[in-house]
Amino acid sequence: MSPSQALHQIFGPLVGTIVQILIFAGFIIVPLLLMLWFWRSWVKYVRALFFASQKYTLLELKIPKGIAKSPLAMELFITALHQTGGEGTVYDRYWLGKTRPWFSLEIVSIEGNVRFFVWMREAFQHLVESQLYGQFPDIEMVKVDDYASALPFNWNDYNLWACDLKKGAASHLPIKTYTNYGLDKDPKEEFKVDPITSVIEFLGSAGRGEQVWIQIVVRAHKKELIEPGTWFGKVDWNHAAKLEIDKLMKREKKEKKDGEINFADFSMTKGEREKVDAIEKNLSKLPFDVGIRGIYIARKDNYRGTMVPALSGSFRQYNALNLNGFAATNTTSFDYPWQDFTGQRTMKKKEKMMFLYRNRSFFYPEFFPEGYSFNPFVMTTEELATIYHFPGDVSRTPNLSRISAKRMEPPSNLPI
Repeated sequence: MSPSQALHQIFGPLVGTIVQILIFAGFIIVPLLLMLWFWRSWVKYVRALFFASQKYTLLELKIPKGIAKSPLAMELFITALHQTGGEGTVYDRYWLGKTRPWFSLEIVSIEGNVRFFVWMREAFQHLVESQLYGQFPDIEMVKVDDYASALPFNWNDYNLWACDLKKGAASHLPIKTYTNYGLDKDPKEEFKVDPITSVIEFLGSAGRGEQVWIQIVVRAHKKELIEPGTWFGKVDWNHAAKLEIDKLMKREKKEKKDGEINFADFSMTKGEREKVDAIEKNLSKLPFDVGIRGIYIARKDNYRGTMVPALSGSFRQYNALNLNGFAATNTTSFDYPWQDFTGQRTMKKKEKMMFLYRNRSFFYPEFFPEGYSFNPFVMTTEELATIYHFPGDVSRTPNLSRISAKRMEPPSNLPI
């Protein structure tokens, strides 16, 4: 028998078996892949129809002089935005394409004029207005056109730089909040140290032909994490927090009998104890899925490169070295010139960020432009109220948009 005949005798049946397995698997795998593709396409289609059927509203919030409320008032308002309805059933989610509502809290500088906005579905306008008036009865709210869509942006006249901001560590670790600055105690204006004034001062520094936009997009967080060791079990974001607490407390796995002291509870350092306290406090607050995006846009003659690091570092005062902080990601620039010789890749990045900003898009990757990715992180109401609230008179920025007088209700005894 020749060597070739011997090889055929040995491997011939094996090759035939492999071919049969592949053919059989093809009848299973290919239909499954087609079903998966169809399912994803269908969900994208019905969601697109649902989003297109919604009307959206942008409210400008005009704050009066002399407003001195703690960020706690804004925290109560943000609590009202924790809306989990709309996708409660399989029919709602996968036939009607419904999703949880999301809101955008925005601080914008138009040539140094600093303004506050809230963007929402039109159906939630009454909720937003009533909750804001409940906490801030002296503010004014005006429905306005979208400044981001109204800008006649073109690459011949304008240049921009943009980035997303995300938490640098795990979501369950909090940032430095307003309570750390003592603002929960309503100190007098002359004694306030308000971290948002740094953001306001930066925005107020924008000059002629310059604009800076910051949006904080939020939606109610739901249990969406797969429980370790299970196929379908769901756990909330606080699962990782509890594991972190157990790790910091160095708890022994063996159970202690009645009367025995677990000395592991006393082995933490002061920093570890502070970290545990901060995490436990954060777990007591309502969580939101969050995305933060900033854009600096200016006419080419007015564009200043120094505004780029100022924007990416504008939230640095919220960083706590032993806990969490913000870091820039998805920037519209490259580290090295050879990464984009022609400038086309940079141009595409800028177009993507403008598209995403105008659509307040963070939560549905199927609608992201090609080459863009972002995973929302979790922030609680206290953290959100820290980075978005009305500064009191402690902010001396002359271009902060304020109304000259408080909104007054008419006397109750006027004749009819």
